[in-house]
Amino acid sequence: MEHLQDLKETARRAFYWISFDPERSGNRTLREHEEQLQSDLENIPETEKERYIENYRKYFIKWLNALSNCASSAVTGGANFNVSRAEKANRREHDVYEEFIEWRERALKAIAKKVEDSKPIEQKMAEEWWAVKRDIDTHYLPSNLYNRMETIARNGKVEIIEKAIAYVRELNSQRSRPIFTERHKFFRLLEVAKKAVETKEELSKKENQEQPFNGGIVVFNYQENRLQLLFDEKPSFDIIQQLKKNGFRWSPRFSSWQRQLTNNAIYATKRLLRENNLNCQ
Repeated sequence: MEHLQDLKETARRAFYWISFDPERSGNRTLREHEEQLQSDLENIPETEKERYIENYRKYFIKWLNALSNCASSAVTGGANFNVSRAEKANRREHDVYEEFIEWRERALKAIAKKVEDSKPIEQKMAEEWWAVKRDIDTHYLPSNLYNRMETIARNGKVEIIEKAIAYVRELNSQRSRPIFTERHKFFRLLEVAKKAVETKEELSKKENQEQPFNGGIVVFNYQENRLQLLFDEKPSFDIIQQLKKNGFRWSPRFSSWQRQLTNNAIYATKRLLRENNLNCQ
């Protein structure tokens, strides 16, 4: 089933002043985005599809309308071409399409999380273990495997680490060259995992803290183990790119940009605010 084909005229108008063949350009754009939408729908539950299609169309139409205000001097002719107006329209079109991309990324992640959260705990544990087992079976470098296991341990996955250690020992007994020797720090990861659980429990008992900055609030969310940035207004494109570069991700649940609450996160936040003149008050 196609969901965008009724927008042929809107797409044609969008390319009227920037393409020598606006109908062809419009049809190609419709086809590309229809394929993208269909691909997205393959991984979306039935209960979420109608809402996703509705919002996808909304952002797509908004972008086409912004694109319709753009113009190329090669198409319109150089005489009386308003460069300033064209540049303004191009910036607007760019911002609207970025908004479209960001909405899609957020929506797909939120839906995937909802699907994951709805799974029985036994199923989630089984899937997580089989993913780890596959990593152990197919590892190429012990150092890469250890880094993967260390991340899991620092997330407090005690049961997974217990299974991983037992499985590696089983494989070692069948090999002339062990994956990790018994002296390797891999076999101490169970202690790391248990410590992570204890730390998380301690943090969950602490009260959240807030620190205002010029344009928003920094939240130390101990219950969620997240450092969160809540802006009074949507940040500029440059700041959003800096947030992503520094490991922050948008959380629709908390309406904030957040990352795991660590010393590195605190340092990155201070640097980001300082470099953009958003110093804490």
